[in-house]
Amino acid sequence: MRLVTLDSREVGGRPAVCLPSDEILDLTAASANLGTSQWRPQSVVSVLAQGDEGTSHVARLIAEIDAASESERQRWRAVGRLLPGAGTALMTPIRRPGVLLMVRRDAGRVLNAYLKNPNAAVGPDARIGMPANRDEPLSGLAMPGLVLGRPLYAANAEQAAKAISAVTLVADLGLSAWSHADPSDRQFPGACVIGPCIATLDEWPDRVIPGPLVTVNAHAIGSRLPDLPVRDAAGVLAQLSASYAFRPGDIVALSSGGGQFRLGRGDRASLALDSSLALRFTISG
Repeated sequence: MRLVTLDSREVGGRPAVCLPSDEILDLTAASANLGTSQWRPQSVVSVLAQGDEGTSHVARLIAEIDAASESERQRWRAVGRLLPGAGTALMTPIRRPGVLLMVRRDAGRVLNAYLKNPNAAVGPDARIGMPANRDEPLSGLAMPGLVLGRPLYAANAEQAAKAISAVTLVADLGLSAWSHADPSDRQFPGACVIGPCIATLDEWPDRVIPGPLVTVNAHAIGSRLPDLPVRDAAGVLAQLSASYAFRPGDIVALSSGGGQFRLGRGDRASLALDSSLALRFTISG
């Protein structure tokens, strides 16, 4: 299940879900005409925080849309409740995470971590300006981002695994190389690209999240990043929970070795898990 936040007149956007048809269902409008329930989530975080109940609500809506006639679908398209997957503007899938934590790790150990300014986050297809008065290339790091669905503090690995609700893609940008990163130069607007969606863990029944492939100007940068077993991710998250109190909607991005790249003005970058789940963005020329 892939949840997104629609860019809309509301400051926080509107929660929606990507359908198998490559269309997007606006969840705030879904209950108005569908008989499934009067359930109307306020945000993607509210879906996650409801756990199995929230995902079951979304699954029932998807099933009802799948069973609808083409004339019903056309009516929904006409009123904007079914939107095209291509060209629909999206925000960051979690509009403003309370905790946005960038983590460098090796062999299951946390080497260092720093908090990213949530105001630095932008969504897919963003055009990112260079930091003020700076013109050197940006240093980027591609990472999977763990999206939490329940509160977590001082947890063991089993509890941490249950708190991981979904995964997204994260590109952490700054002026210095990540191995010698100064967090202060990684907080500018656009310094954290997130999206395009959050994919719930049922996307990977084997509980292994594939490593993303990074491309710059359509050229692959290195090989695909290592896969991330959820069990390993939960172990790292448990370590972090000794110091950080997490809540639903927080994002913890975990480096897994590699994934570093450089971007200058006009460069186009992509992080892709597969052909249908790719985070794209451009550095303004």
